[in-house]
This record gives sequence, structure tokens and C-alpha cells, in this order.
Amino acid sequence: MESIYEYGAQQAAEPFWQRIQKFFLLPLDRAVLLRIAGLSGVLVVSLVLLLFGAFGVVLLAAVVFVLLVAGARYGFKIIERSSKGYLIPSDYPLTDEDLVGRYLPYKYVAMNMVFALLAALFLSILGGHEILGILIWGFFFVALMPAATMRLVMTGSLRGALNPEELVNVIRRIGKPYAALCAFVFFADLSRTWGMVFLGSAGGVGAGGVSGVGFLVAMLVFLLSVGFWYFSYVICALIGYAMYQYADRLQISVVGPGEERLMSLTGRHADVKARTRDALIGQMVTQGEIKEAIDLLNDDLAKRPSDLSLHARLHKLIVAENYIPRIEDHTERYLALLVKSQNWREALDLVEEALARRADWNPRHAESIAPLARAALQKGRPQLAATLIRGFDKKHANHPDIPQVYFVGAQLMAETARKPDDARRILQHLLQKYGNDPVAEEAKRYLEVLDRLA
Repeated sequence: MESIYEYGAQQAAEPFWQRIQKFFLLPLDRAVLLRIAGLSGVLVVSLVLLLFGAFGVVLLAAVVFVLLVAGARYGFKIIERSSKGYLIPSDYPLTDEDLVGRYLPYKYVAMNMVFALLAALFLSILGGHEILGILIWGFFFVALMPAATMRLVMTGSLRGALNPEELVNVIRRIGKPYAALCAFVFFADLSRTWGMVFLGSAGGVGAGGVSGVGFLVAMLVFLLSVGFWYFSYVICALIGYAMYQYADRLQISVVGPGEERLMSLTGRHADVKARTRDALIGQMVTQGEIKEAIDLLNDDLAKRPSDLSLHARLHKLIVAENYIPRIEDHTERYLALLVKSQNWREALDLVEEALARRADWNPRHAESIAPLARAALQKGRPQLAATLIRGFDKKHANHPDIPQVYFVGAQLMAETARKPDDARRILQHLLQKYGNDPVAEEAKRYLEVLDRLA
């Protein structure tokens, strides 16, 4: 019973600008240090491939690509886990790899390419003045990049990361400290770039007389790799912590220990009121007084009704209580908040939990079904997407989301059931009956792809 209420409610996080030194120390955590050493060590060993001539160069390029993807994926893991309250990488749960999208590194590159294209477009329209170019570059790659990265991690979607309205919302919710975050990220990135340039130039002088892949060249490559990943993970830790600090405003569900773990390591003491309340709830759970613990958490939710971290902990208690009407009622409230904030992983897990409890369960809010189904499809859960949309048009006749549901159904037919003809029929019906719906354009492009493949 003690594991039901694992952590206390999130306390007021220390502002990120007051803990800059801790971000620079984070890569020295054992888990991160081993990752950096492993990535750099493999890169150095792979230099042996250069001995095989042109083919070896191709193989080395492939190894570098794999290392970049693996290293970037871990960086996104640092951001995602930090945002949810796991501030020490050594504390990350061992089974959480699936929580971080495997395609985030590729989407991040695509996001940078889109920003570069937009910057070039604006520059060509407004003229090629050098100062104007710096301002435009700064707008996209300094001012917008942290917010876009946050949205990419929160939604797992490239479209979500590039949505101008959502980017503005992130900046607005964080407020004036967002400017400081951009400045810190920029200077950390600048340190990474100039540090590598300095090492490269110094190494070029030192290894000038070395023929082939000698010890000095290998050491230089190792140091360059270590420096690159060190500053990369500093930046990831900074962005992730900023998300954690403003989790309530960004509607992020905090489930990790947060500052509690750090305070226990440093000997600092948490807020007395919060610690007393958390200890009381823990005692109630241990004694089997689940209902009383739920009532205490509900008092907090009355003051902070949109706090996802409180909802996450309350849901564990309600499930432990095993009173089905209360479970289903809170599932609906919690799910609506998760959908609104686009916390798709938690939302889909909640849906699967509800379906496991009752096979005929459906969200009460019909407007949540289409977004959940599309998210399930994007997250590689086609069976869940099919379950969500089954019979939607009959249960909710004339609902405005019917075209969205048809489009998801067509995708399932084409990509999962391998029935492209059925998918085409669904899309043709969608275009004929709902040609003015926003999803019609997307359906039209998808139909064209199916026609080309046929």
C-alpha cells in the first residue's frame, strides 16, 4: 500500500536561473556520464573503419548517424523525464524507454529545417541585409526554439511543435522568464560551438605531425564528442527543468519526486505544511484509510482543479479504493484535462486502463474521441484507435468530428488492415459528404497517395 502514494505534491520549484550551476553538474551524474563516455568511446573505436578506404568512410558516417540518433534520443529523455519531476537521471525508472518517442530526433531535425526555410523565405522577401538576417535567425533559432522543443516533447508531434498558436501559448504561460531561458540556452549552445572550434584548432596544431589515425587524433575526437554531448545534455536539462518549474501553467503531469529527492541529498528541508500533509496522506494509505486520503487530495484539487500532478496521484488512490463509480467519474475528468493539454501518452494509458476495466467503455465527452484516436495511431497503437472510433457515427450522429473519425478509419484500413480499396471508399465518401471540413484537404492528399500506390 505504501507505493500507491509515491511522492508528495509538487512544491514550488526553485527558479531555473538560480540553479544554473546544477545544470552544468548534471552531465556528471553517473547515468549521464556513462552515456557520454559510451557514445564517445564507440566513436573513437569506429575510427578504425577509416583504414578500409572509401567503404570505411561510408561505414563511419553510418556509425556517426546512429550515435547522433541514440545520443539525441537520450537528450529528449532528459527533457521529458525532468519535466515530469525526475531531476536526477540515475533515478529514471528502468522501464520508461517507451515514454520518449523514438522519432523525436528526426522530428527535431525536420523542425530545424522548417525554421531555416522560413528564415530564408523572410530574408528573401524583406531583403538580404546582414543585420536583418541576424534578427530573423535569432527569432527562429533563439526565441522560438525552446518553446518549439517543449511542444515537441509534450505532444510528440512535429505539427504540434510548429503550431504558432501553441508556441505563443507556451511563451505567454512562462512569461518574462522565457527570455532568460532563451538567453541561457543560446549561451550554452554558443559554448558548445566555440568549445568544439577551440578543441579542433588546438588539436589540429598538436596533431599536425601525426600520420594516420594516431593516439592524439583519437584523443581529440574523444574530447570533441564529450564536449558536444556535455553541453547538449546541459541544454536538455535546462529546458526540461523549466518545463517542470512551470508544469502547472503548461499543464504537465508531474509524477516524479521533483525537489524532494534533491532536498534529501543536500540536507535542505521542504515546506513544512506540504511535508506534513504528504506524511499524513502516506500514513493514511499505510493504515488503509484510502477514502480519507482521497478527501485530503480533493481539498487540494478544489484549489487547483487543473493540476495534473494532483490528478495523477488522486487517480492511483481512487483505483486502489476500487469504487467503480468514483473511478469512472475521475477518469473522465482527468482524461479531459489530459486531452486539453495534449498529454497523449498519459491520456492513452488512461483509456487503456478504462477499457481493461470495462470493454464497452467510451469517453463521455465525444469530442475527445477523434483526437485520442489520431494520437493512438501516431503512437503506434492502432488497435486502441480502432476501438475508440468503432460505431462513432452511429452513436453520435451529426457530430462535427465524424469526418475526423472517417479519416482515422481510412488510415487504419490502409496501414493496419492492408485494405487500400476499403480505405479509398471511406475517403471518397468523406470528400463527397464533408468536402468543406478542415480534414478534407488532408484526406484528399492521402487518397492521392493511395491512388499512386495502386
